[in-house]
This record gives sequence, C-alpha cells and structure tokens, in this order.
Amino acid sequence: MPRQAVKVCVRTRPTANFAQDAIQIDTAKNSVLINTAHKKAMEAQHPDVGMNNSESLFGFNFHQVLHNASQDTVYETMSRDVVQSVVDGTNGTVMTYGQTGSGKTFTMIGDTRNFAHR
Repeated sequence: MPRQAVKVCVRTRPTANFAQDAIQIDTAKNSVLINTAHKKAMEAQHPDVGMNNSESLFGFNFHQVLHNASQDTVYETMSRDVVQSVVDGTNGTVMTYGQTGSGKTFTMIGDTRNFAHR
C-alpha cells in the first residue's frame, strides 16, 4: 500500500458578515487570497501612527478548499480515505485546528440533533 503524505484542507465557515472585500476563495484553484489594502487605507488616514510599508496581499494554496461545503462533502473529500486506511490496519489521523468558535467540533462531529448534518 502506498504511503500518503499530510494533506491540508481549509473549510470556510459561512457567516453573515463574510469579509468578501478582504478574502477571496477560489475552490477551483484550492487557494485563498487575503487582501488587507483596506486596512492600510484606514491607517493612512491617521498619519500619527507612522509609515506602514508591510505587505497587503497574501496568497495561500491548499490540497483542498471547501467553501460552504456539507458534512458529506467534507467526509468524502478529506476523511473517507483515512477512515478506510484505519479499517485496513494503517494508522491515520484527521485533525482540526482553528480559532475558538470557528467550527472545529462541527466539522468533526456535525450536528448531533440532525442526522443530515452529522
């Protein structure tokens, strides 16, 4: 059986106040682009803060970007192979990481009150 490397996946959490002006998600290219230019413009209005010549555009590539994805899609895309490998006798780990309240437990367990979201 071929050995598989670590895969990094991002699942974005849909919110009512999504920062569409600052965050661009491209699921076709599995990339996330963060633009902080609006923050620099706000800081420019306050010259007493000093000059800020930091980068304002950051790009990140991942193995998979899941935007507004269902629990089924997350499982089929990222976990099915790991679970099957464990059943076949190979060690496997699915790990979530993120800020408090960002949806880690929901991604791993789902909504226990609703079978479709489990």
